[in-house]
Amino acid sequence: MGLRVKLASAAVVVFAVLATAASGSPSADLTAIGRDFGADRKVTPCRFTLAQLEGARTQVNADVETYAAGLLAAIDREIKRWKDGECTAKKVAAAAGSKLRIVSIQPKGGARAESVTIKNFSRKTVNLRGYALRDAGDHTLKLRSTNLEAGKSLRIVTGCRRGSKTALRRGSRYYACRSKQVWDDGGDIVELLGRGGGLLSSRRYGTPPAPTA
Repeated sequence: MGLRVKLASAAVVVFAVLATAASGSPSADLTAIGRDFGADRKVTPCRFTLAQLEGARTQVNADVETYAAGLLAAIDREIKRWKDGECTAKKVAAAAGSKLRIVSIQPKGGARAESVTIKNFSRKTVNLRGYALRDAGDHTLKLRSTNLEAGKSLRIVTGCRRGSKTALRRGSRYYACRSKQVWDDGGDIVELLGRGGGLLSSRRYGTPPAPTA
């Protein structure tokens, strides 16, 4: 744990040094991408332009890879995503403009106890109809129409509210009314997806299950 903290601190220093570069330069782009990567060890899909990614890639050196292992591979995956045509205008807009964030995860206790809390950091109310939460195994929890007011948080409980058989909102809680647990007790990656499928926020805890072939 001590080594991990030291490496993380060193990575901050590396990106802080790079941040002295002029805004809009490849070094500045690498700084922004590196900070995004540091949150959950991956680059937010479609958040950065192809030009930003390709420019940043030229700035990745041995020091950066030492203290931010995996960043180069993550950038390459994003470049491929763009070249494969996956970054549609809708996904780009969602990734760039979202101010909704996953702020906490309670994964244990079964469907009625596990929950994910999201917060609206914008100044406008957002209707969550068509939004979804997804785990590392591609299990999806779709949300129905409910408003998340500016500056407020919403706790999304996987299971049903006691006495109910359908999804509903009660105060600051939204009950998705799923019968089975979604989030892995030992670790998982939780993603918040917008209406167009774009990734708005991601949060990791514990040791996520290995991806299946």
